[in-house]
Parts: sequence; C-alpha cells; structure tokens
Amino acid sequence: MSDIGSIFSTWDIIVMILVACAPGFVIGAAFGAWRGFGKNPGRRLRGAIVFGLTGFALAFAGWWFYLMVFK
Repeated sequence: MSDIGSIFSTWDIIVMILVACAPGFVIGAAFGAWRGFGKNPGRRLRGAIVFGLTGFALAFAGWWFYLMVFK
C-alpha cells in the first residue's frame, strides 16, 4: 500500500509535476516560436503556446510512463 498521500499534500504533488514537466514546456515553446520565425508576432505567440503545452503534455506522459512501467 502506498503512503504517498500521507507524506505529500495535493499541492506538493502538483508542484512536483509542474517542476518535472517544465523543461518540456520550455523546449516546446522555443520550438514553436522558432517555427513561426519570419511571420507576424501573433503567430509566433500562438505557436509558442501550442507547442509549449504539447511539450508539457509529452513530458508528463513520459514521466508517467517511466514511473508506472519501468519503476
């Protein structure tokens, strides 16, 4: 039986997830802004937001897969 609920609160776990997935967001946002290079600034911002959220989701899925399957 897991005792993670008694060690960490819900907010602690949310902060851990945000910290662990932050590099995926940054890399995705940088790629999205670079992909919109030479275009209007609105397109760069939209690309950064979409790719940043995609990078965050992929990092989250990667961590989940690693922790659930390999550990």
